[in-house]
Formats: sequence, structure tokens, C-alpha cells
Amino acid sequence: MQRRLLLVVILALLGPARLLAQPALALPIPLDVIAGPSPQSLTANGRLHLLYELRVTNFGAKPIELTKLEVLGDSGAIASYFGDDLDKLLMPIGPADPAIETRVVGAGRVAIVFLDLVLPAGALPPKRLRHRLSASASADVAEMVEGPIVTVLQEAPLVLHPPVSGSGWVAAFGLSSPNHRRALNTVDGRTWISSRFAIDWVRLGPDGRLFHGEPGVSANFYGYGAEVLAVGDGRIVGRKDGVPDNAGLNQKRATPMTLETIPGNALILDLGHARYAVYDHLQPGSLRVRLGDKVRAGDVLARLGNSGNAMTPHLHFQLVDRPAHIAAEGVPYELEAFTQVGVAANPDEVLAGRAWAPGDQTPTVHRREFPVDNAVVSFPSSR
Repeated sequence: MQRRLLLVVILALLGPARLLAQPALALPIPLDVIAGPSPQSLTANGRLHLLYELRVTNFGAKPIELTKLEVLGDSGAIASYFGDDLDKLLMPIGPADPAIETRVVGAGRVAIVFLDLVLPAGALPPKRLRHRLSASASADVAEMVEGPIVTVLQEAPLVLHPPVSGSGWVAAFGLSSPNHRRALNTVDGRTWISSRFAIDWVRLGPDGRLFHGEPGVSANFYGYGAEVLAVGDGRIVGRKDGVPDNAGLNQKRATPMTLETIPGNALILDLGHARYAVYDHLQPGSLRVRLGDKVRAGDVLARLGNSGNAMTPHLHFQLVDRPAHIAAEGVPYELEAFTQVGVAANPDEVLAGRAWAPGDQTPTVHRREFPVDNAVVSFPSSR
């Protein structure tokens, strides 16, 4: 009995020592990676695009560097990003730290990965997307984190009648442009990207310029007052009028900006099947429809204006999944047909009033496609 008691005492004394002598446990990198809304393909310039987001949260006490992101489809790798290419996809949430690289996620911080997968010509959209993220919490070799499996919606996007007609239209801040794509807005405790597929339609005149004369006058812009058209058959479920226009090219808005006034004078058209066309920054007093009105594709709804959060006269158009301007998710669509005259390589020069010319760019006809960012296009006349 005494020997057994002595043995128990010895084991009790040695137990903690043995535990202390063991090496520290190798814990996994504390990253939480979740996906946003499931992507749905659209066609631009003859290639399928899949736009979606990943949200990466660092739950650790030390910064974590993201070193590589791999995206895999049904039959293998689709894309791989590292270095500067990975940096371009990332947006940290909260104040940026200029002392660290974009791909370093600080302790307790979040970064959004904005993906635009361009599939090979002739490829079909995959059914699922898998993600592998390589990351490092120190100077040691990076570890691999298996990210979320994302389901790809297989339905074709809605094909719309163009929202404007005629020539000289620039698809400003369009496909994958950070200005719209990365515009996260939090409403009622949830963050939305309603402008994921938004386009600001501005118009060039016969001289290739955005405006003539004094830029501080809205009426001097070639697009101001243009007819805004129904993109499909539907019913008006959102309407706002009475917001004054801003003064041409401006830095100060005519009215204080709130969730109510940001869209300016605006319309929402219910196209059915949880698809809503949103028209913002319309000319005050120009709305030709009322709540509940039924319209047909091509009907004139209003005139292009400069109201709300608009720096210059333009039509902000987007398709969303809820009847709201901001508290909704942007969804893809394609336009029936347009002729791409060229691409404005430097839109800032256009906004500054310099003339744009296509140069040696050849006009091309596109059917059932989404225009690329800053494409200069013409649509069939509404008359």
C-alpha cells in the first residue's frame, strides 16, 4: 500500500513537468473566410465573367500575410493570384495602414477579396468554386487554408433593353470598376453592395466632349435631359421626385446627402422574379410614371438629370434583388444589343472636358453582353 501511494505521489509530481517539457501545440492560422452572394455569370467581350467576394477575418492577435489565392472549378484550377495581383483584389475594412502591405490583415481586422474570374473562350460556368488561401503569421513557410465552396448560379442573366438610346454613351465606372464594385453600404445592421454591376451612363457630344461651354451648368452637358427608358416590361414600385439638380460639374451637392437623398430623383422598376431596375439622379419634374404604373420595354420613364449624389449629369443604373437603392445586392444582367465604338482609356480626361476620339479602334456589335468599363457605345434610337 505504501509503495502504491509513493508511486501516485511521484506521478503527480512528474505529470506537470512532463507537460511543461512538451513543445507548444501548432495551432492553425486563425483565418475565417466566408463568401458573399453566389455569383452568376455574365458575358463581356465574348468571355464569361464571375464576380463575387470573399470576406477574410483575422481572429488572431498578430498580423497575417496573405501570400496566394487559388480558385478551382469543377475540373481544376481557374486562377491563381499572388504578389501585386493579389494586392489589387484586396480592400481592408477600416482605416488603411500605409506602413503595411495591402495583403497583410491586421489582428482582428477584415479584408474583402473582390474577384472577377474571366473564363476561357467557349467555357461554361462551373457549378462550384473552391478556394485555397496561403497565409503566414510569421516569417515561416506559409500554411494553406481551405476556403469556402461557392455555388455558381446556373441561370442565364436577365437580358435588358438599354436604359438610354442613341450614340456617344460611356459606360463609366462599369464592369469591375472599384468606384461601384467596392461601394459597401451598411443599412439596418447589414452590409450590401447594391452597385456591384452599376454603370454611370454619361454622354459625349458630336465633338467628343462631355459638355460645351461652362461646366458648372447642367444643361451644357450633352446627356442632360436625355430620355431614360424602361429596360423591360414591369411595374413601378419606387418613385422619388423633388430633389433639386446640382450645378453641372460640382463638388458641393444642392442638398445634404442622406440615405433618402443620395439617389436623387429616382425610379425602381419591378421586372419580376426578384429583379429590380434602379434609375438614379433623374431630372426633377421629369418623371412620367407613378407608383403602380405598368410599363413596356422602351417606354420613356423620365429624363437624365444631376440630382442626389451626382458630381456631373448622368444616369446611375443598376439591377438589384430587392426594391431598394442601397439595401440590396447588385445582380448581373446583359443588354440586348449595342455597338462598341471604342473604350475611353482615360475617363478623367473626358470629365475634364477634353475631346475623346476612337482613334484606330474598330466598332464592334455586341449582343446579349455587358459593356466593359468605360466602353463608348451606341444604342438603337428609341424613335
